[in-house]
Amino acid sequence: MTSAAALRATHARLALGLTGVAVALAVVLPEPGAAAKAAVLAGLVAVLGLPHGAVDHLEGRALLAHRAGRWWWLVFGMLYVAAAVAVVAAWLAWPPGLLAGFLVLAAAHFGAEDIDADATAPGGPVRLMEVAVRGAIPVLGPVLFHPARTGELFAYLLPGTTVAGVQAVLVPMAWGAPVIAGGLTAFAVIAWATGRRRTAVEVLVLTAAVWVLPPLLAFVVYFCLWHAPRHTLTVAARLSPADARHGLVRFTRAALPLTLMTAVAGAAVSWWLGSAAHAVPAVIATVFVGLAALTVPHVVLAALHARFENEP
Repeated sequence: MTSAAALRATHARLALGLTGVAVALAVVLPEPGAAAKAAVLAGLVAVLGLPHGAVDHLEGRALLAHRAGRWWWLVFGMLYVAAAVAVVAAWLAWPPGLLAGFLVLAAAHFGAEDIDADATAPGGPVRLMEVAVRGAIPVLGPVLFHPARTGELFAYLLPGTTVAGVQAVLVPMAWGAPVIAGGLTAFAVIAWATGRRRTAVEVLVLTAAVWVLPPLLAFVVYFCLWHAPRHTLTVAARLSPADARHGLVRFTRAALPLTLMTAVAGAAVSWWLGSAAHAVPAVIATVFVGLAALTVPHVVLAALHARFENEP
């Protein structure tokens, strides 16, 4: 039998190694083209990213089964789909507001998940500060380190705007790059000095990835190598506390149907939105708007689970 702690440690080593390899390759190899980056984004998000949210129905069952009885799945499905549709509607109605809200929500969610997976993390107000610091790496980092490239990506999500217009807003923010780099380095030094060496190395490696990699690939590295696997291991541990490997098998079986359905739906929407000439913007818009639509109910479920789990 394999413990959840052992799998977490193995994942941390693999994620650190693969992230380091990605950074090294980015330094020595020419940057891939836009189509290649979009293909990597869509492929890895579908294979490694989507499954971690495709088991939300398990948490939905735990929260609703004793309230709605055998019809819990219908209630859950209606609420989940309604939340996702509301996000897409918000994007159609006010893209800048949805983008800003999604970035804030993603930073908070990423930071909280990273902290929850760190047994050495502090508590109280310091914990909240660390959530903000660690959540800023994958969300704020690309904006400050690569404002022009990030502006190009954001323009795909903001219909009616131009790339130059978005870049005019983001490029002046580049002054914050040394500030966030210095702050994250100081955080890593403090973590190392207080015995949290794995946390220090993780923060430094992720900061290097966000600094060196193009924004799209930096997101893929963080989301697919760090965030999604961590949540997967957490759910697997709940499914089989005594044997984490058996929990992963159960997780895979539970996640497969909705993962396939979501991937097929995403491919169909991407094909519908863009012709061959506009394939890259269509893929990027589909992935990120789709993730925003799924993130809102996913985060709400995670918060409800934490709340009820901590109740006496």
